[in-house]
Amino acid sequence: MESFMGALGLYGLGTLALIWPKRLELAAHYVSMGLAVIASLMVLGLASQELLGLAGGGMLQFGRYSLVIDGWAAAFLVIIGLSGTAVSLYGMGYGRGYLGARIRQLTGLWNLFLGSMVLVVLAGDAFTFILAWEVMALVSFLLVNHESEKKQVVSAAYQYMVMTHLGTAAILMAFYLLGSGAESFAFADLAHSELPPVLKHIAFGCAFAGFALKSGLMPLHVWLPNAHPAAPSHVSALMSGVMLKVAVYGFGRFVFEFIGADVFAYGLIVMVVGLVSAFLGVLYASMEKDMKRILAYSSVENMGIIFAAFGCGMILVALDRPYLSVVAFTAVLVHSFAHSLMKCLLFMSAGAVMHATGTRNVELLGGLLKKMPWTAAFTLVGSMSLASLPFTGGLVGEWLTLQGMMTLAYESGTPELRLLVIFAFILLGLTGALALGCFVRLYGVTFLGRRRSNLVLKAHEMPFTMLAGMGLEALAILAMGIMPAPVVNLMRHVLVTSPLAIPAGDVIGLWWNGGQSESVFNPLLILLAALVLVALLLMTISSDKIIVHQDVTWNCGTEPTRRQQYTATGFSKPLRRAFDFILKPRRERVFLQRDHAYFGRKLHYNLLIPDQFTDRLYRPVEHIMVKLADTLRIVQQGSVRLYIGYTMIAMVIVLIWGGL
Repeated sequence: MESFMGALGLYGLGTLALIWPKRLELAAHYVSMGLAVIASLMVLGLASQELLGLAGGGMLQFGRYSLVIDGWAAAFLVIIGLSGTAVSLYGMGYGRGYLGARIRQLTGLWNLFLGSMVLVVLAGDAFTFILAWEVMALVSFLLVNHESEKKQVVSAAYQYMVMTHLGTAAILMAFYLLGSGAESFAFADLAHSELPPVLKHIAFGCAFAGFALKSGLMPLHVWLPNAHPAAPSHVSALMSGVMLKVAVYGFGRFVFEFIGADVFAYGLIVMVVGLVSAFLGVLYASMEKDMKRILAYSSVENMGIIFAAFGCGMILVALDRPYLSVVAFTAVLVHSFAHSLMKCLLFMSAGAVMHATGTRNVELLGGLLKKMPWTAAFTLVGSMSLASLPFTGGLVGEWLTLQGMMTLAYESGTPELRLLVIFAFILLGLTGALALGCFVRLYGVTFLGRRRSNLVLKAHEMPFTMLAGMGLEALAILAMGIMPAPVVNLMRHVLVTSPLAIPAGDVIGLWWNGGQSESVFNPLLILLAALVLVALLLMTISSDKIIVHQDVTWNCGTEPTRRQQYTATGFSKPLRRAFDFILKPRRERVFLQRDHAYFGRKLHYNLLIPDQFTDRLYRPVEHIMVKLADTLRIVQQGSVRLYIGYTMIAMVIVLIWGGL
């Protein structure tokens, strides 16, 4: 356990970039990001040792604050360490773009952000957890608000701050209720908390609301599509790829150790909310034109899949099938790990595209494959993984999720639960199909075809450190997809040794033909992957010998232009029409000024896809609160005597209340 203090110390040293002299800001950036890389590698190595059983856990006490590590914490520390290493490496090159624009603050807060997430996962009591959680929330707010000269960024940052503190308040309430039935707020004592059923239900509701808000589950997701595009791209990568998983860690700690998963309604609520979030998240992602908003809504989708698997496992535990719940709970950990890799990769890719072209709007891109071949290759890997295609890590977690649902259908024994599983399969099937279309659209419009604007002309490939960070994540995604057994077995071991203590067994073998073909399946995948790589290599070597006949595509007697390509909006139109009743699109026509005396005015069409939760839930609440605040201004008369009178009245009420 003491070894983690060394990594936290390096993060602390990296935070000192905040006070470096301005004339040394570039040196401060490189030194601080280098420390972040080293510290993240240390976290990755130490957590891997814990997962492999080479370390014996441990605990450190600092007064009432404590740090503890177990298998559940180690699994998420691996996520922080691996993604922290890759994205910090990427940030060395990407951060140079902020030279002269508060780069020291960006780099120093980056280290503090990573360190705070490590502390959240290592926390051994409620006080340490909430303190580290608040530091994480505050630092992430400052990072989102880094480009504060932009009005839209400030608005997104403060929306994120308000929402995240609502979540923190809910988590605080859950800890308070649990602590009221325990000897102390140490996790070991909270695990033996005895609460009446009503208070237990309230504690679960508060915990789920708080962590669901941080995870971006619908309808608590409204901050996420705004905050992620506002933040610098490497910050967006860490927020989506890692910070959202810290919320999964916290919810798992509550479910496994404090509250329990033995109430059927808990699992049902979590599963249904997860399924709806997965479907609606990818539906909205398929409509967006901003690369980072597409990825933000995709995070809503994938967090929905993770929580759907979590709910499935909780239902199996409530049905007294803890042994079978291992499939669903392993899906939670495996997909959390895979999503961290692929979402960090694609946010880094989005940052590279924005760095090269100056825009995130896919309608203005196209043809970037020739300009940025390495970035295009890495983006293709991430897109394939998010679409759950073979040979990628994204397939493994989603396949395990489906296996968990199938296990629930076979073992439930009731028609109602089987109908629920049918509903889950329909939504997950639609989610998978929409995700495939979404990322075909994203990759095709951005990297293939012909350029859609002159912005593409200035595009160029990224520096080595940025490519190295993307390449590390891409290799990890492919390795996980080709050889999933090590990751799956490690995550299963976590569940066996977690506070839930699921009995050991080879149930996970179900997902590859009853566990009997483990020795055959992986070599077959490796052979197929090797054949594909050899074929690609041969095509590359012999490409100069291939005879290519070029001709103009027939276009009704005219030569096609780049304006006649499919746009992102046009690509998604069939889907938009099919789900018009959910999306409620708004079409605007703007008549522009005449350019010629003898021709009509130009028309500009604008399509808006409003977030229905924002329009129908949050904006009405916002209007009510504004009206209430206007009403309360009546008591603000500016008179000191009146304010003293208010204080006296409050004191009298408190004294009367205390005497009752």
